[in-house]
This record gives sequence, structure tokens and C-alpha cells, in this order.
Amino acid sequence: MWVRREQIIRKIIRLQQNELYQLVQKSLNLLFPFVLIGSISQLIQITMLNRNSLLPTIFGFSSWLSRYRFIEIIFDHLTSLTLGIVAALAAFSMAHYTAKRYQRDEKLASITGLIAYLILTVRYTSNGELAFGQDMLGMGGLFLGFLVGYLVGLSFKHLANSQQQDKSSSGVTWNRALDSLRAIIIVLVVAICFSILLNWLAISVLPDQVILRLQSLKANQTSLLFSVAIVLLAGIMTFFGLTSMPILAHFGRNGVAMTANLNYALIHHTIWGVPYPFSLGTLYESFGAIGGTGSTLSLVIAIFLFSNQRDQQLIGRWSLLPVLFNFNSAILVGVPVLGNGLYIIPFLLVPLVNVGIAASAIALHLMPAVVYQVPLGTPSLLQALIGTNGNWVTLLVMALNVGIGVWLYRPFVKLSNRLNTQGDGLDATER
Repeated sequence: MWVRREQIIRKIIRLQQNELYQLVQKSLNLLFPFVLIGSISQLIQITMLNRNSLLPTIFGFSSWLSRYRFIEIIFDHLTSLTLGIVAALAAFSMAHYTAKRYQRDEKLASITGLIAYLILTVRYTSNGELAFGQDMLGMGGLFLGFLVGYLVGLSFKHLANSQQQDKSSSGVTWNRALDSLRAIIIVLVVAICFSILLNWLAISVLPDQVILRLQSLKANQTSLLFSVAIVLLAGIMTFFGLTSMPILAHFGRNGVAMTANLNYALIHHTIWGVPYPFSLGTLYESFGAIGGTGSTLSLVIAIFLFSNQRDQQLIGRWSLLPVLFNFNSAILVGVPVLGNGLYIIPFLLVPLVNVGIAASAIALHLMPAVVYQVPLGTPSLLQALIGTNGNWVTLLVMALNVGIGVWLYRPFVKLSNRLNTQGDGLDATER
């Protein structure tokens, strides 16, 4: 057993030493401050400035907000210009580090990567105005942003001349620009061609649409198997930066099962015995996504309890408040979790276990299914309580889910500690 564990550790170290993996991790580190600021701004938007949110409804300051709408506009713009363009920033950073890795002009490469990605997101309108596909600019476009940035960096590797020195004279600066001009032109022309093709085909390259299109499969929305499959699919897509949906609230709330459950509760004046207790809407949002996709509230707590890495502790503290309200972009980028093979098992497993525990509690009639709509801006730990109209057993199930999630994340956080302190030694022994 010990030998097998050492082999796993060595494989993870080799993965972390992979060139592409390191480029992605460096890019994620560069993106973290902007993702954190965007997440906090988004949190303020939803919880404090939205008139239909929980806190404005409870404390009655919705009328006050209507007189100071400019505050809402400020935070809306801040979110849009940080978290809302993170995929474009990913293309920028990935092109920068890739070009630098191959001793090409990283400044020109990063600007080229940014422009190329923005070209891909352009949507041609009938009146000729410049519009961008917002879906591709946010967290759901991270994979595409990294891919475009990496390809731009490789283009500079093969089409631009090496840059060994960085002198300040204008002549050298012009030479650097001319050395990279061919790469810039070819990249931008290719980006324009792909942009035209995407607009002509009128398709979205965002895999978010895969999940949303499943909305039409109404017959399957009522089954536990379908819910588990969607939870797993959402986890995989989020892990690889392929979806911007922090939770499947939009999908679950609008499903045929939730509508039927709500109608039953209104007619019979009880939420016990609803026709579809094991749907996505009753299980995932309230119990499977505690802290967002991957149940990352458990990860944050596990970091507080078991991590000896100062940077992870700081990231956990900064990310805790957004995670409590299911905004987990900062923790996904900061740790990082996205694309990190070390965390893929708990990231996919914990939500499935949580959904299984909740389904078992419902099947054993220990608690009713979540039926009622939960207001925007409700903390993740209170969603099941409000959705069942105050059933206190849901809090116990919620606490159990969080505790088991911490236990499942624990060995991986400890392994991260070991890799951080002993990785170089293990690698040296292997060499």
C-alpha cells in the first residue's frame, strides 16, 4: 500500500512538472486577484444590491437602493471588467508565459493572444455594432482562453525570432516588433477566419449549452440517475474550465419536476410526499453544491484545518465569504483546483456523496424534499432550510454533508502539503 501511494505521488509530481501544466498554473496565479475582486463584487451585487435578494427583503432597504442605482451600476461594471473577462485575460497570460518559455517577445505575444481571443468572441450584428459573446468571456471560457493563448505562444515560437535581450533603445524595440510581425499577422488572420466561421454557423462553442439543452429532456429530469449524471457532468466541465455555471440552479429550478412538486405542495398544503423528491432541483443546489460546484466550502474548511501552506491559508480566507454564498471562482483559481489532478477525485466525489446522503434522508422520510424557491443571495448553508419552509433536519443533513466533504478533501490537502515540501526531494531521487 505504501509503495503504491509513493507511486501515485511521483506520478502527480511528474504531472506538475509537465510544461503545459506549469504554464496553466502560472496563468491561474496571475488571474487570481482579478477573479477574487470580481467574485466579491458579484457577491455584493447579488446579496446587497439586488432588490429581490434575501438581505434587502429582510431588512427592507429595497426602496433605498432604487434611489442610488449608480452604486449597482458601479459594481456591475466592476464585475464585468474582472470576472466577466477572465477568459480573455487567460488568453493574455497563457500567451505571455508560453512565448517567454520559448524566448519570444512575451509582451507582443500576450497582446496578440488577448486580441485574438476577443476577435473569436465578436458577434456580428445586423446594425454593424461591435458586440461580444459574453458567455465566452467569463469563467465558462477559461479552457478556450488557455487554448488560444497557448496556440498563440506556439505560433510565436515557430514564426517569430528569438529575443535574447531586452534593451531600451528605440531601434531594438522596432526590431523586436518586426521580428514578431509575421506571427502577429498570421494569428490575427486565423482568428478572424474562425470568428467568421462561428458567426456563419451561428453556434456557441461554450459547453454550457450542453447542460442547458438537457432542459428539454423533461422525462428524465424526475429520476435520481439523471440528477447524478448531470452532477458528474457539471463537475467535470467545471474542473476543466468548460462551464461558467457555479451551480445548476437555473436548470434545476426551471425543471418540470420542481414545477410539479410546487403545485403538489400548494394543492395539498404539505411538502411531504411530493411526486418527484429526487430531482436535480431538490438535491443538487441545496445539498450537492455547498459552496458551489465541487462542494468547495468543505475544501476551504479542510484548508483551514489541515493545510500548512501560508498561500493556501490566505486564499482560503479571502475566498471564504464568496464561497459561503456559492461563488467559488476565487478558490477554484487560487488554490488552484481547476485542471489540478490532485483535486479531481474529491471535486467530483464530494457532490455525489452529498446528493446520495440527501436522497437517502428523503427516502427514509427523515426530511422532506426541497420544494420552495430560495431567494437570491441565500447562504448555501440555509438554502435547504428555507426551501423546506424551516425543516430543521435539513440543517443536520447539511452539517453532515459538510463534515464528510471535509473528511474527503482532507487527505488531498495533506498530500498537497507533502508535495509542496518534499516534491523536489522526490524528484531528485527519481532522476
